[in-house]
Amino acid sequence: MAAPVAGVSKQQAAAEGLGSNQKAVKYLGQDFETLRQQCLDSGVLFKDPEFPACPSALGYKDLGPCSPQTQGIVWKRPPELCASPQFIVGGAVRTDVCQGGLGDCWLLAAMASLTLNDGLLHRVVPRDQDFQKNYAGIFHFQFWQRGEWVEVVVDDRLPTRAGELLFVHSADGSEFWGALLEKAYAKLNGSYEALAGGSTVEGFEDFTGGISEFYDLRKPPASLYQIVRKALRAGSLLACSIDVSSAAETEAVTSQKLVKGHAYSITRIEEVDLRGRVEQLIRLRNPWGEVEWTGAWSDNAPEWNSIDPRRQAELGRRAEDGEFWMSFSDFLRQFSRLEICSLSPDSLSSEEVQKWSLVLFNGRRTRGGLAGGGQNHPGGSPPPPPAGH
Repeated sequence: MAAPVAGVSKQQAAAEGLGSNQKAVKYLGQDFETLRQQCLDSGVLFKDPEFPACPSALGYKDLGPCSPQTQGIVWKRPPELCASPQFIVGGAVRTDVCQGGLGDCWLLAAMASLTLNDGLLHRVVPRDQDFQKNYAGIFHFQFWQRGEWVEVVVDDRLPTRAGELLFVHSADGSEFWGALLEKAYAKLNGSYEALAGGSTVEGFEDFTGGISEFYDLRKPPASLYQIVRKALRAGSLLACSIDVSSAAETEAVTSQKLVKGHAYSITRIEEVDLRGRVEQLIRLRNPWGEVEWTGAWSDNAPEWNSIDPRRQAELGRRAEDGEFWMSFSDFLRQFSRLEICSLSPDSLSSEEVQKWSLVLFNGRRTRGGLAGGGQNHPGGSPPPPPAGH
């Protein structure tokens, strides 16, 4: 009788809104408001007993307790790292997310894309937290897991070496929402090392509960430019990568400074007038925050000389910050795979908005089963090649 009772209680909880973004399930039973108030009442900053600042949180192999890579690591809170730490300054932007010494570019590409949609960002990163009002060393984030939103609580002790953050950091070093979001996702997955290698679409889905699709850029549909434009306008999240033929090629940099086996976020698409003809452009971002495309339409390419300065300013040409423009035709030639995560089931290849219904089946995974499961689980859909650097 236990299983039917559990099923009924789960259905009842769903009917009461549990698992919605407004009433997320408390991961490991930890309630943010209760824990924060306890810390404020006691005057003691939060220390997370479920994900302590110790070697096991870092990893198990390359980042294991005896690994040379973990020597000299000190866990520090943001107020110990800079004079005036901020959670988010003037709204989250792509340059808040710079990759550190962890091969989770796939996750950072998803995080950077998240900043393009403020409403979506604050589903994952609640607004009610900072380092000033009611600061208690505790923060919380929400992720979509198996059909429901889950709230994950973390303390703000972050791994550092020589006074610098080891993993995700902001460009100016004083903004910490990205580093804390990465820590919460590491907790959800068991350790930081568990984030090394993955598909950007995994992050997209865990940030949105959206529906993903893949395009092989070696055989793109004729309408792909319109599909990408429609996806960006709809607030969908997009990423791309260059396939590798062997492990030795991963992180290899091409002659025009594109990184193979590496996840890039797609941040904009535009058309410009180039001497009387229309040129289609696409803007990408490398999560490293550096190493940019050097071909046509790169930051200092001669093509920009033929574009009105006001249009150039509007398109936001920048210095070495990891973000760059390229022609859409070059994009198709250089990249292998496009991933799109849509926030609703409307078809991106159709101009008509279609109405869909959603049916959620609660069940369980059984060993040897062929249906269901995520991309990293046996029996799940075949995953795209992981991006690990």
